[in-house]
Amino acid sequence: MLEAKVNQFLQNNNLIKDDYIIVAVSGGVDSMVLLDILYKLKFNIVIAHVDHHKRIESELEKEYIKNYALENNMIFELLDFYDDHTDNFHNNAHNARYQFFKVLADKYHTNLIYTAHHADDNLETIIMKIIEGSNLYGYGGISRIYDDDEYKVIRPLLEFFKDELYEYAKINKLTYFEDSSNKEDYYLRNRIRHNIIPLLKEESNNINKKIVEYSNILKESFEYIRKDSIRYLNENNDIININNFILLDKALRKDIICLMLEKENIRKSYSLIEDINNMLNSNLGSKRIILENNNIFIREYDKAYIKKIKDYINLDIRFGIDDEVIYNNKYKIYFSKNKPIVNAKFIHLCYNNLKLPFGIRKKMDSDTINLLIGRKKLSRLFIDEKIPKEERNEIPVIYNNDNIILWVYDIAKSKEVFDEKEKGDIYLVVERI
Repeated sequence: MLEAKVNQFLQNNNLIKDDYIIVAVSGGVDSMVLLDILYKLKFNIVIAHVDHHKRIESELEKEYIKNYALENNMIFELLDFYDDHTDNFHNNAHNARYQFFKVLADKYHTNLIYTAHHADDNLETIIMKIIEGSNLYGYGGISRIYDDDEYKVIRPLLEFFKDELYEYAKINKLTYFEDSSNKEDYYLRNRIRHNIIPLLKEESNNINKKIVEYSNILKESFEYIRKDSIRYLNENNDIININNFILLDKALRKDIICLMLEKENIRKSYSLIEDINNMLNSNLGSKRIILENNNIFIREYDKAYIKKIKDYINLDIRFGIDDEVIYNNKYKIYFSKNKPIVNAKFIHLCYNNLKLPFGIRKKMDSDTINLLIGRKKLSRLFIDEKIPKEERNEIPVIYNNDNIILWVYDIAKSKEVFDEKEKGDIYLVVERI
């Protein structure tokens, strides 16, 4: 039944061809089921396997898939990807995998890339996007066919739940491997998989069909808007013209921003898109929002664009009373006359004593802060507070125009701040985003 449905899907979309196809194979049940079906349909298969070197078992899995390819007259290609020890590992690994698939597609003169995403993956992705925030396309989950005019990423198993894949593997006596890390609840996706998905399935035995309908509606709406976004950025050389941008529909404005972020592989969130859109619709002449991957979103009067920062680690971001700064894609910094929301951190200052512009940056070796008792180097402060080394450069340091450090976010406030606490009439707020 599953094999017949996949075959029908491929025929309906004119995907039964003699060309090579690139098939992403991890060795898990989903990719081994996909591989078995495509083999039976007599495709010319190039297996693309990525070894992330995160588990001891990965060596055994690699060798099994390599021998499987040899025995079944398939081509085996390998990418070794190592942990870069950043909080972006999953995002970086994802980008590296798809770049690997595209390189292989070029090598074997094809544009067809097959992955084994299934209905559970799609449901998990949709819930993650709702939790983290995204755009219309992201909220719609995974596309069964993603076509960027150069490559097609095809996911024939997207309408089937993993239980159906296990059943297929059992009937067809397939060998597959279980990733032990999938049992842990350390990652958000795993917590959703183990705790939320089972409840949804209990509530509706037709949840896979409903998810497909939901996903298709959002994807269709997105595709309609995305055509205009592509046209706008092509006509304006990837630069926003503020004068005509503010006349566009809000949905289109937001998608143009999303497309600009996507081109630089910058993670999107609802709050980031909202902040950029609000900045572009304000009356401010010039403003900047710091992004990840060494990028900065710049508004300069009637134009806005994304620029790569060559010396990001030494960059000082200056901001005034009406500015809002997104720092390292983790923090939103701004002044407010009202007491901040419960989950925000803040310092209370006296408006008349503000020495603007303020600055925000990472710590420097020579940095010191005046405490209520004595003066301390920031390097010593981090040690005393037991802040891990890998986190020290991520913590915002905020200072005034006299280069006096006022606040090491969530760690220490300066004597100058405490002295103004009683007469303070304005808040400097930092929100985690």
